[in-house]
Amino acid sequence: MTMDKSVITVNIFGNEYTIKGVAEPEYITSLASYINTKMSEVQDATGLKDTKKIAILAAINLADELFDAKKNLKEKYVPKEQFNLIRGRVENLISLIDKEIPSGLIPDKTETENSEDK
Repeated sequence: MTMDKSVITVNIFGNEYTIKGVAEPEYITSLASYINTKMSEVQDATGLKDTKKIAILAAINLADELFDAKKNLKEKYVPKEQFNLIRGRVENLISLIDKEIPSGLIPDKTETENSEDK
């Protein structure tokens, strides 16, 4: 199965680039716009005129964003095996607690909710 490649011309920081890819043209345009914005931000912050230096600093900023996003995603992700292990331990603890506490000492959730409604 082959995907059709689209060809699109974008303008980044005053230069036109022809990009060929399988992504939707709107997506490529939005990427180019984002890069253009990042380069403008670098130029505004530094006062640099050298496009190559601006591009390198913008690339560093984009890499930083990428690394930060990956780190945040990794910190929030719990592998299924680890999740199942934690779940098993929690269920064992609940079972142990249920065995040790006499029934009726801790009200059921439904009993608590009903008493709050009164």
